[in-house]
Amino acid sequence: MAIVDSYLYSPAITTITIQRLIVPGQGGQTDEAAVAAAVPKVQTALKAIAAIAACSPYLLGAEMTLADLYLLPVMFYLSNTPDWEAVISETPQLKAWWATASQLPSFQQVLK
Repeated sequence: MAIVDSYLYSPAITTITIQRLIVPGQGGQTDEAAVAAAVPKVQTALKAIAAIAACSPYLLGAEMTLADLYLLPVMFYLSNTPDWEAVISETPQLKAWWATASQLPSFQQVLK
């Protein structure tokens, strides 16, 4: 999923996740301007993914594929930030996909 690599990962993980979850945990202050600039980039990338995804119930249809497994960790970290609703709100089909995929027993086992 080139969209994840080229357009989603950096603003989602390098900026939002690190600024929201890592920096405060190390006693630093979140760079709110950097997070605010990253949110629309994440929204754009998620819209691009939603445009080509079936989300019924998995990204490419009825069966889980590598595409789901590739996107799951990025979405997991984003979902643990206060920006989750802002980034996912414009792609309800991905929000529904996340609700299904994040509850898979195998995914839950990995999180333990």
